[in-house]
Amino acid sequence: MRRSEHGVMHTLFEQDAPSPGVLHFMLDAAARLELERDLGGMLDRVLTFARQITGARAGSLYLVEGDALAFLACQNDEIDITQFITLDRDDPHTIPRSEESIAGYVALRGEPLLIPDVHAIPEDRPYRFYAAIDRKSGFRTDNILAVPLHHPNEGVIGVMELINHCLIDPEHWSMGLVRHFAVLCASCIVNMKMERALEDAYLETIFRLGIASEYKDDDTYAHVQRIRHTSRIIAEEMGCSEEEQHAIFHASAMHDLGKIGVPDAILNKPGKLNAEEWKTMQSHAAMGSAILDGSEAELLRVSARIAGCHHERWDGGGYPNGLAGAEIPLEARIVAVADVFDALVNERAYKKAWPVEDAVGLIKAESGSHFDPAVVDAFLNRLDEIVRVQRHYQGKPPRV
Repeated sequence: MRRSEHGVMHTLFEQDAPSPGVLHFMLDAAARLELERDLGGMLDRVLTFARQITGARAGSLYLVEGDALAFLACQNDEIDITQFITLDRDDPHTIPRSEESIAGYVALRGEPLLIPDVHAIPEDRPYRFYAAIDRKSGFRTDNILAVPLHHPNEGVIGVMELINHCLIDPEHWSMGLVRHFAVLCASCIVNMKMERALEDAYLETIFRLGIASEYKDDDTYAHVQRIRHTSRIIAEEMGCSEEEQHAIFHASAMHDLGKIGVPDAILNKPGKLNAEEWKTMQSHAAMGSAILDGSEAELLRVSARIAGCHHERWDGGGYPNGLAGAEIPLEARIVAVADVFDALVNERAYKKAWPVEDAVGLIKAESGSHFDPAVVDAFLNRLDEIVRVQRHYQGKPPRV
């Protein structure tokens, strides 16, 4: 069996004293972890670096979730472990955080555990090695080093199990390095979780602002959801990047933020608006843009462009600024189609719901005048999916 990079790297840590190469390795690992933006990717890197330090042939990583440990990463140099273990980070397998398992024991005790022979664990120990995967895969686990991921403020947030490693002497300096590395990893993981929590709160605030802008309508929540999902689908079909799709999905929630300043009597008028009322209604686009404009946050800048420009027309006949063609930001052109289609196929105070076929006919007819033809093409290419969005986010399906 060939020696992996983990074994080669381990020569750095087998020396009698740490060398400059060890410091370089740790600084590089810290920088790479800090730059990682995906939690799954970070956990994979953590396990890879830990295996490089210890020369481990395999490993697994758990994070604490309440009274359980969630299984979130695994690696093995000798077998394709994915054939024997299902790793689902969205709905992970969990084990109780109890002393009956090696990982649970370490999570509760908060100290590393070096087991030189997993098949000869003394009877007086509360934990046992469970060999089900070994039996199923043919891999043989000889030893395990289980290390708690200890955060200075949060306590133990997880456990790494390093399997078939090269650390024989628990007093060797590299064991202390493993402890320090685990603390570094715990800090990176906690920081990422905090950043994700802040981002989630930020995105939820944007969504709720979108709802607030149309709170006077009975269909508010469903309408905002339909616009978000429809806009993302069209953006995807047009080849927008994942980042652009993400921005359009969230920013489109605030397309009608300016309606906060439009009187209820106009918003909910059952009949046709007179000239003065229509002028007031049109003001919501500029008002929404003004509220959102000037932010340094890219998502709010996208929101401002959508709010201010989604009523512009491809032929220049829209409002508030009479922009035409490519002068209209792409995200606003996308939301324009999503918004008009949604308005047509759903009931409003001033109109009945149109059948989908009739609404699609109008969108086609307005391609090149009201709407960007490329956006219309993308809309038509994904029409079945968009209609499913309509049906999902309302109490009853649109008339077909």
